[in-house]
Amino acid sequence: MRIDGRGAVAVGSALTAAVLWALDVALWQPLAERPGDFAFVYAENNTYWARDLRFCAVVAIALAICLAGRGAGLSRWVAPVTAAGWIGVDLAVDRAGLEGDAVATVLAVVGGLAAVAVPTVVLRRVGDGRPRRRPLVLGASIAASLAPLAAGMESPTDTEAALTPAAAILGVLFTVLALALAWTAAPDRSRARLVAAGVIVAGAAVTLLLSRVLAPGTRLTPMMLLGALLLAGVALVTGDLPRAPLPWLQQLPKLLVLLVVYPALVLFALLLTAYVVPVASWFTALSGNVPVNAADSDTLYALVGVLAGGTIGWFLLVVDRAFVVPPADAKPSMEEVTTASR
Repeated sequence: MRIDGRGAVAVGSALTAAVLWALDVALWQPLAERPGDFAFVYAENNTYWARDLRFCAVVAIALAICLAGRGAGLSRWVAPVTAAGWIGVDLAVDRAGLEGDAVATVLAVVGGLAAVAVPTVVLRRVGDGRPRRRPLVLGASIAASLAPLAAGMESPTDTEAALTPAAAILGVLFTVLALALAWTAAPDRSRARLVAAGVIVAGAAVTLLLSRVLAPGTRLTPMMLLGALLLAGVALVTGDLPRAPLPWLQQLPKLLVLLVVYPALVLFALLLTAYVVPVASWFTALSGNVPVNAADSDTLYALVGVLAGGTIGWFLLVVDRAFVVPPADAKPSMEEVTTASR
């Protein structure tokens, strides 16, 4: 079976995320927990940064499977099932306290084989089938929403050697997946769409770099710009591109809304999952880790990104369906001709 560019991106992304997950759970998670220094009963903000990155890696694997299957057929249920199973394994390994180089090697080999096998099987089963736009747009929006959250990840001290390279790799990985999923869902391969994608890539590279190199506490602005920029790219690449200046102006409100909606949804999802429905605290308890003190918040940025990105993805689908304008050279229907003649 010959693997094309889309398949290579899917398999490569899944493999990279799987290896990163293995290193994280076996080597970086014990460092994040600082078992020798836990003279206190509670953890603090961003203590579990390694878990946040690890769960982001699991979401990246699921998105890679969706990309491999073009959002159709087998991939629609294999992707979420794989993610759920992977998180179950993660909780079991973390709770059992398995760590060290040997464990990391075994998990990297087994996880890598699974990350290559599943997308490859999906690729083979789907073949040259027609892409399903809805799962692809939702997946692209989730990847776009998660890219800045992963790239700007912080820890209580921000001195861990693994934090910056791991966060940067995941930020790049989600950016690539967002653009690849959006390009797969694109209705055509026009020059305007290609130019729009190129502009988004250039802007994403700058904001992605700033989201990582700026000092902690000053990264919020480039992070939000990166998310809004990638989501705007998803909207332009997957939507109906206008062919005249005036229709282009009609696209501006939809794009400008993303500048406001994305940060607002991230904040809402963060508060929802940290306080109203404390999912992050549940995962902390299931892993057998020390709870976060009441003055701080236990967060799960992977879930925040999925909720925010999924909501925006549905928004883009609804807007495109409600306001899509037929091409100017489209032939009128027989009913319209008859009505006009009267």
